[in-house]
Amino acid sequence: MHSEGFDVTMETPECILCGNTAQKFLFEKSSSPSETFRLVKCTVCGLRFISPRPTPEASKRRYQSTYFTQRTDRGYNDYFSEKTMREITRVLELNLRDLRFFEFERSIAKPRRYLDIGCAAGYSVYYMQNRGWDAWGIDIASHCISFGKEKYQLNLIEGDYLETEFDAPFDCITLWATIEHLHRPDLVLRKIHRDLSEGGLLMISTCRAGGFMHLFGNKWRYYNFPEHLYFFTYRQLVHLLEKTSFAVHAHAFYGSGIGKPKSVVRTLADKIAKSFSLGDMMIIAAKKKLLA
Repeated sequence: MHSEGFDVTMETPECILCGNTAQKFLFEKSSSPSETFRLVKCTVCGLRFISPRPTPEASKRRYQSTYFTQRTDRGYNDYFSEKTMREITRVLELNLRDLRFFEFERSIAKPRRYLDIGCAAGYSVYYMQNRGWDAWGIDIASHCISFGKEKYQLNLIEGDYLETEFDAPFDCITLWATIEHLHRPDLVLRKIHRDLSEGGLLMISTCRAGGFMHLFGNKWRYYNFPEHLYFFTYRQLVHLLEKTSFAVHAHAFYGSGIGKPKSVVRTLADKIAKSFSLGDMMIIAAKKKLLA
């Protein structure tokens, strides 16, 4: 697993769901001519994850390079364009509707505070700010933070969420396409529980190990190694949320990966995926449970 371009300091994690250290090898995949990573699954609970994997510090360097500007099977193509922002906002509004966010928004008094973890350039922060929220974002990608602050004058923080303290709780916290990138999703969820106000809402979107995923084998579109570290089934993610004192109250599955984007085939496959809960993306809304 030699790499010419990145720090290759590695670590071998245990399962964050059950603590088991035994792993079953599934397959390996090259992310570049000089890097290969292994997908394993826990022999007890079946959670899929990359092992061994780059350490948090080694991973951070990957998000400072071309991840947001050059299309690969693991990154974006021109993330900072208006076209990309419009598409992200379109998907965001669909997710908010499916998770009954707007009903939640009407139920809480102003001022309302919002935090997006893994916010990148802050497009969801911008959206929420325009809805009247005191909106914040945090990310480790310095150039994304700089872009969002300079272009949209957003409240963005460059840093590690686990190491950042806030002066007031948030009514809503989101992990949009972020939890699969985290080295310790369990610790992040525990901190989110502390940072949410009483009755606060957590919303998550992530790729789903299930549904149409099985059609693609090791060529599934979300096997982006090593940026994506975890691949949860719906039940596994619900279990992790319950372990960290959240109660799920809404969810949806969508997306197929079949056919070219915007083609008739893709449109039809996406409709089937959503109608029959076969989607390889999932969104979940969960409320904070009070600790005894």
